[in-house]
Amino acid sequence: MNETFKISALAIILSLACSSALFAKEKKDEDSDESSNDVTIEKLTLVRDTGKDFEPVKKFKPSDTFGVLVQLTEAKEGTKVKGVWTAVDAGGMLEKKIFEKTVVMTAEVIKSVKNPKRVDFTLSHDNPYPPGDYKFEVFINGELADTLEFNIE
Repeated sequence: MNETFKISALAIILSLACSSALFAKEKKDEDSDESSNDVTIEKLTLVRDTGKDFEPVKKFKPSDTFGVLVQLTEAKEGTKVKGVWTAVDAGGMLEKKIFEKTVVMTAEVIKSVKNPKRVDFTLSHDNPYPPGDYKFEVFINGELADTLEFNIE
């Protein structure tokens, strides 16, 4: 009887150990799936906003309305996309943040746009920005995802 109890106890302990190991592996696989589904930047395009459309450019004129089209890998509800415009070295401004905007991907936002995987950031201004070096940084859920450097001439 005592021998049967030892074998049963051993079988229970082994079963619990195997179950715990399987549960831990399933949890790890779920976590891996979540991280592989994170939204990332597919492409950044520097554009001038013409009022009717966006025109791809390599640099801007001081009077242009600046734009960056941020193409995401997916339109995932709850994603926060932030764009930050910075004068790197222009007209005496060094690393000066000019403007920032955050777009939260809600169900309404995703449904209301033609291309829900694209977030458009534009920067209009009353006074022309001075010639020099600038950058646009894009953050996904608070983490820097990509940087696009450009010039105003």
